[in-house]
Amino acid sequence: ASKAPVPGGGGAAALGGALGMALGNMVGNLTVGKKGYEGAWKNLDELAEKAQGVKDRLMRAVDDDTAAFNEVIAARKLPKSTDEETAARDKAVREGYRSASLVPLATLTDCLEAIYLCESAASMGNRNSVSDAAVGALLASAGAEGAALNVLINLASVGDAEWEERMKSRVEALLSEARAVNERVQREVRKVISG
Repeated sequence: ASKAPVPGGGGAAALGGALGMALGNMVGNLTVGKKGYEGAWKNLDELAEKAQGVKDRLMRAVDDDTAAFNEVIAARKLPKSTDEETAARDKAVREGYRSASLVPLATLTDCLEAIYLCESAASMGNRNSVSDAAVGALLASAGAEGAALNVLINLASVGDAEWEERMKSRVEALLSEARAVNERVQREVRKVISG
């Protein structure tokens, strides 16, 4: 809530994804060892291991996003008294924005994986905590949406139109998939809840 530009939306998106993944993992943990779910224990143990990795990457991305944008801030402060300095500064700024695009792209990818894992937790997990998997998918979906915005806002400043178009296509494909999977999770969980 301060005037500082970081941590900002990219870090918040990663945190949202991490919270979502934690909830999906919780559903698995509430199921393993529970009578009546024996057939899912092994799969949920595997899910827990994957989920922990996704959550850890997303938590690191909170700081990685700040570090990436700090590159932009540092580059903007470089001297530009000569043509050589200006060229070096401009290159550093473009590279900073490239990093500031790639970090949230990784966040978007991890948030998509978190949504899929929440879907698995919802389908195999304890019926009494299935809503937690749905909330996890919602949070990871919000993280995906936020990460996508953070990729897109930084692209034009990289100064590479071909790369920008490839990145936009990648973001749209990932986001479309994330939306579809999240909608499926919400629909299925509502069926379970309504009986």
